[in-house]
Amino acid sequence: MGYYFLESQYPRSGFISGGTTFTPELDKNYINVNYPLPDHTKAEVELLSSVRSLKVDYFETITGTRVVSDAFKTLLEETGSNVQFIPAIVRYHDDRPVEKTYWIAHLMEQVDCFDYERSEYGRKAVIAASVHQPPRKLVKVISKLVLDHSKINGYHFFKLAHVQLLKPIISSELYDTCKKHKLKLHVITI
Repeated sequence: MGYYFLESQYPRSGFISGGTTFTPELDKNYINVNYPLPDHTKAEVELLSSVRSLKVDYFETITGTRVVSDAFKTLLEETGSNVQFIPAIVRYHDDRPVEKTYWIAHLMEQVDCFDYERSEYGRKAVIAASVHQPPRKLVKVISKLVLDHSKINGYHFFKLAHVQLLKPIISSELYDTCKKHKLKLHVITI
């Protein structure tokens, strides 16, 4: 099975992003929230002024939230992905509501499947040694990414554990299903 990074930059539309605010307000920056949010949490996303028409099924915001359409949410739920979906009101910069329903995809599975031997990354010797001699060091600069498929355990939508990458990973199986449902996603092959 192949894997892809999900991207927020679309060839014809450009970069899709915005800012997210949560109700109730978070006590720390969203990127550092690694626990489930309360059930009654809601989100509002204001798109950047450069976004005139939102016709995509996935994008990320400046605040690190991953936003999925209702159709993408349905497919993710069918795969059994460990995602908490937070209802999101998405608006254009001029306060107009967008045409589709969107959700914040929160708390994706973090999978420890980075191949420390075959990947190329900064401080390779030090970081690779920390895998066997904790504390575990974070991989920050990657020039070649290789996944250890034996450790993925059937996940179809996940983040890499111990790697500083905000982009989620999607399996080729899930991506093919998304294409059959005509979802608009932009991916880059890993």
